[in-house]
Amino acid sequence: MVRLGDYHGVEFFQGRLSMPGFSLRVFLFLDRGNLVDTGPSRLQRQLAPLLRERRVDRVLLTHLHEDHSGNAAWLQRERGVPVLVSPLSAGDCRKEAVIPLYRRYFWGKRPGFKPTSLEDSVEYRDGRLEVIPTPGHSPDHVCYLDRERGFLFTGDLFVTPKTRIIMRYESVPEIINSIRVLLKENFDTLFCAHAGVVEDGHRLLAAKLDYLEQIREEVLELHRRGLSAPEIDRKIFGRPQPLEYLSLGEWASRHIVGSIIDQY
Repeated sequence: MVRLGDYHGVEFFQGRLSMPGFSLRVFLFLDRGNLVDTGPSRLQRQLAPLLRERRVDRVLLTHLHEDHSGNAAWLQRERGVPVLVSPLSAGDCRKEAVIPLYRRYFWGKRPGFKPTSLEDSVEYRDGRLEVIPTPGHSPDHVCYLDRERGFLFTGDLFVTPKTRIIMRYESVPEIINSIRVLLKENFDTLFCAHAGVVEDGHRLLAAKLDYLEQIREEVLELHRRGLSAPEIDRKIFGRPQPLEYLSLGEWASRHIVGSIIDQY
């Protein structure tokens, strides 16, 4: 089931997907004809009738992961709308994504589609969105800022103030730098792909920055004392999270430690 909501004119669609031992909420946002992310293809059946009856002028992807782009091909075929994505991932959009089996089971496929490369901003009849590159979760990750209303669409950058597990190729130092860039801007509300509408968003994003900087300093201090990466991981994060087992290690707290040490 997909739930609907509205926050000061931004309509949101909330779904939830589950597998044994793990579940996650998914949000996509429709604002003045701009659909920010498309949700995973496993939600297509529930989303299709809702999106068919709404105005969608364009799709704005925060990044290419299948839980954000899984319905891009369907929307392009069904509605004939452009799908805008970072130039860094435009070349990977045209063919179906090759993804690990657990992700294919959880999110569904990500068929190929024809991309349009993002520029520095998205201009449309009712306003303007600034495109801010925010690598770390993925190299192509971007956020969309509505300066006039103080709204920031954050994809997977925020999710939670206290990250305890990341994917193998993520970089905590890059995430820290991206958050610093965003905190120079004025905004009040985050629209997060997994946390939903987050009020007091500037303060909470600053809290995430403080947490990650603290984790980085703790990791580096233990590294300087001679502890190995697995020892540091156990000391800071303790027992592995269930998703580490479900993902066969693609998600793990040790990737937080490794990304910090690698860029030391």
